[in-house]
Amino acid sequence: MVILPGMLLVIAVIFEYSGFDIWWISHFYDPQKNIWPYQHHWLFDTVIHSGGQLFDKIVVLFWLITFVIVSCKSSLFGYRKILLYFLCASAAGPLLVGISKSVTHIFTPWDLAIFNGKYPYVRLFDTVLPNLPVGHAFPAGHASGGYCFLSLFFVFHQYRSAHQYHGLLVGLFLGMLFGIGQQIRGAHFPSHDIFTLVICWYSSLLLYFLFYRKEEGLTLAITQNTREDAEHVN
Repeated sequence: MVILPGMLLVIAVIFEYSGFDIWWISHFYDPQKNIWPYQHHWLFDTVIHSGGQLFDKIVVLFWLITFVIVSCKSSLFGYRKILLYFLCASAAGPLLVGISKSVTHIFTPWDLAIFNGKYPYVRLFDTVLPNLPVGHAFPAGHASGGYCFLSLFFVFHQYRSAHQYHGLLVGLFLGMLFGIGQQIRGAHFPSHDIFTLVICWYSSLLLYFLFYRKEEGLTLAITQNTREDAEHVN
């Protein structure tokens, strides 16, 4: 839960500094016409981009209705905490991504001079030129609207459900769908999406332990005692 996402950050930096980011995104740019053919394509712009934003709004509305119903029925009060966790964990990743986008000097591919734009290609650890405006492209904002559902893993994990990995797959699928759709449009590099994935994962993980550290501690203690009893019997 902790080490693997950290390794993904290393891969993201390698993507930037090895030239993989540029190589990959150049497949979706037409250098002869100096355009991004899929920037306004109905599938990637209307369905995946605008439709993804609508999907997130529908989820928020569904959560609000569910929370009201749970709060009105005393027999369901026990589910309020997990609903609050899901809201906080799902919002934390996109919030952190939004804050980061407002201070970083990394630009979208379609804004770069190497793709007929006007701004220089700046990587994560590059020196920023004086008076260079904020890029508003790093990490990937739209992908965070999908990767925020990585929190579903922890929702199911809290109830020791066999569906916890299904929750993980939902978050990965939506994040990759939203992210790759934006890459094809020329809005982001792959490394941007990897950073977003890691931010959403770590924020969900941290909030899970803040919400349920006592329960997790009790579970670990019971598991350890069970193992010790089994070893003693053997």
